[in-house]
Amino acid sequence: MSEFLLNAKERKLGPQSSLTDIRTNQGVPGVVYNKQQGAKPIQLDYNELAKVLLSAGTSSLVTLKLDGKESKVLVRECQYNPVSGRLSHVDFLAIDDKQVITTDVPLVFIGTSKAVREKGAKLNLKLERVPVRCLPADLPIKIEVDVSHLDELGQTIYIKDLPVSDKVSILIDPNDPVVDVTEPKKMQAAEAVAQATPTAVEGAVAPEGAVAPEGGEAKTEEAKKS
Repeated sequence: MSEFLLNAKERKLGPQSSLTDIRTNQGVPGVVYNKQQGAKPIQLDYNELAKVLLSAGTSSLVTLKLDGKESKVLVRECQYNPVSGRLSHVDFLAIDDKQVITTDVPLVFIGTSKAVREKGAKLNLKLERVPVRCLPADLPIKIEVDVSHLDELGQTIYIKDLPVSDKVSILIDPNDPVVDVTEPKKMQAAEAVAQATPTAVEGAVAPEGAVAPEGGEAKTEEAKKS
């Protein structure tokens, strides 16, 4: 079973005041959706739920203990109070061990790019999560992306480079970029200015009426008289 465990109890449907009572007493109302049984209203302890969500997020299987039975669920949606920011409702999806599931998995970037450390390059993260399809037992909690392989400017890590099991399918183009290294915009701007600045050309002809004294700038006859 999953390493994340949540205790829940069945919640009786009633007026809005009952939801307020649950939240006032450090509880969180929720729903478990099951394809066979439909939606079942539940309530959970606020602190226990917040702790599990912090670690499991929405991509890890959670073991939900309800009515003396344990089942695997995924967090599908969390609602928050717009004023206080506190959790106000949570939706779970019951998972069948033998049924393929689709969900998002977070990318965790590890290591240090040599191009960033030694050449002042900029690390550009293109994605933070990727959608995957697999059996519940094969669902990764996270996918690590090692950026220490990015030694040169312009190098890129693509979806096809991600280290995942052959039992896990990533549902986006394998040639989509995940992270790359480029020159910082300040360096690019400086190079553009340098290329656009005109330089003296050897053998250039001075404007008509101008005298170019040795070691000095060309001056017109009018400038010399003034």
